[in-house]
Amino acid sequence: MSKKYILPLASFDVHLSNLRNLNAEFKLDNDISDLINIINPSYWSTDMTMDIFKKNYDALVLTNKHQKIIWVSSGFNDMTGYSRSYAKGKRPLFLQGENTSPYVKKQIRADLKNNHSYSGSLVNYKKNGQAYNCQIKITPIYSSMKSLKYFLAFEKEIAMI
Repeated sequence: MSKKYILPLASFDVHLSNLRNLNAEFKLDNDISDLINIINPSYWSTDMTMDIFKKNYDALVLTNKHQKIIWVSSGFNDMTGYSRSYAKGKRPLFLQGENTSPYVKKQIRADLKNNHSYSGSLVNYKKNGQAYNCQIKITPIYSSMKSLKYFLAFEKEIAMI
């Protein structure tokens, strides 16, 4: 007679949860490492570090001062369906479409033109054409000489209303 072993499913849930946490930490470490390799560490602000460690984003987008994409996190592909190589060199306008508010676009342009931060939400579109509501926080990054170098956007997909 063979023995039957009953393995509790709860242990699988615990391991799966730990794996997800480790994966999230790995992505966070990669995001920080990538950004440090691109941005001069003297440009970092305490607010940027706090925002990254809060992990309240699905994707990070780094643009130059002309708002051309230099780098996106791996979460960008997960959220939008667009690859890093596709996004690089483009302005984030390719994510916008017919239901993107002209008022919000105008507000973002005005804030960035004046080197201000922006926080709000807008409708963007995934590669497959699906609309999604994107909560976005854009922070200007300055050199130690106080000249604008980059914009860093923290983006999170939120439920459509």
